[in-house]
Amino acid sequence: MQAALGRLKLEFAGRIRFEARDFPLRPLTLRAAEAVRCAADQGKGEEMRAQVFGGQASWSASGAPDPIWTGYARGLGLDMEKWGGCVRSGVHQGAIEADRDLGVRMGVNATPTIFIGARRFDGAAAYEVLAGALRAELQGGPARR
Repeated sequence: MQAALGRLKLEFAGRIRFEARDFPLRPLTLRAAEAVRCAADQGKGEEMRAQVFGGQASWSASGAPDPIWTGYARGLGLDMEKWGGCVRSGVHQGAIEADRDLGVRMGVNATPTIFIGARRFDGAAAYEVLAGALRAELQGGPARR
């Protein structure tokens, strides 16, 4: 999914607005969202989000994901003292919960969920499907599957 989103960002650069929102389904994913937002505070949010999403199977099964996330942060060259303090503080928890509440109001029940205009795509959608929907939306017509 991350590869498809990267391609879409390149192809539609300057023509679409891409927003990533958090939709933590469990306390552990709320902590993961906090790790991503703390990386974003240092300009590395997209990179951290890609690593967290890409490694979700391993860190969610580990029982102790903090060292894994710390490895991601270190690999991105983050200021580890700032990042660690941010994660421990929970400074972003309110914003993360607000994103989740918005998602609930919009009918989101899984991740990833992508909105293009009024259309919602649940789960990992193929690049071709999303690109077609974006082209249709940009032409002013209804986005079709």
